[in-house]
Amino acid sequence: SEVGSKLNKSPTHLVNQALGRALQHAGVETTSLDGFLACPSLAEPRFMPAHCLATACGVLPSREGASTLVMSVDTGGASPVSMLLLAKSLVDSGACTTVAVVAGDAVSSMPSKEFLEAADSACLLPGPAKGTPEGTLKPVALQSPCIPHGYAQAAAAHMARHPLLRRDHLAMVPVLMSHQGAKHPHAASRGTLLLENVLSSPLVAPNTSQLECARRSDGAAVIIVSSLDHSL
Repeated sequence: SEVGSKLNKSPTHLVNQALGRALQHAGVETTSLDGFLACPSLAEPRFMPAHCLATACGVLPSREGASTLVMSVDTGGASPVSMLLLAKSLVDSGACTTVAVVAGDAVSSMPSKEFLEAADSACLLPGPAKGTPEGTLKPVALQSPCIPHGYAQAAAAHMARHPLLRRDHLAMVPVLMSHQGAKHPHAASRGTLLLENVLSSPLVAPNTSQLECARRSDGAAVIIVSSLDHSL
């Protein structure tokens, strides 16, 4: 889909746009899809998001006599990779022949306060339920902003377990990603980072600087995963 800052278009609109372009590029009709995988969006939270998107994009209801596997996948920032691996597994096993892997959001069009509240509320960790032997506890929440603080805790635990891993090793991730991303013809930024840039960037959580956080942007992407026989 189109990608940018403050596009003021819903994730559903952007996903529909990306799906249409992906199907056209692959030479596949919507009716040929028998698998549809999608992950949730912060800007447009839905119950059973994949089913909502599949309906909005015309994938559901399935054509008469056919069935479509529709599934929501949420593994955080790893959701697109998780969906691609799942799509490959579905195709390899013969459960599906053509699967649309869908992701989209419009977080830069959200007011900053609304974005922060949505991100934080998604990270609340409930304590033991009432009536359990542990008693009643208040929900355990990470410090705001929750997502960077959650990753900071994971990074600290990983460095404690692997003493050879240093802070500057982690900071090299956005450096390498910036150089890789700048090669894309539709990159949001052509600028590349140096290690000093990342380490001197303001901290948003322990062991996590501002330049290690995902850029807020609007856009969607779709990949069609199909069996070789079906694609031919």
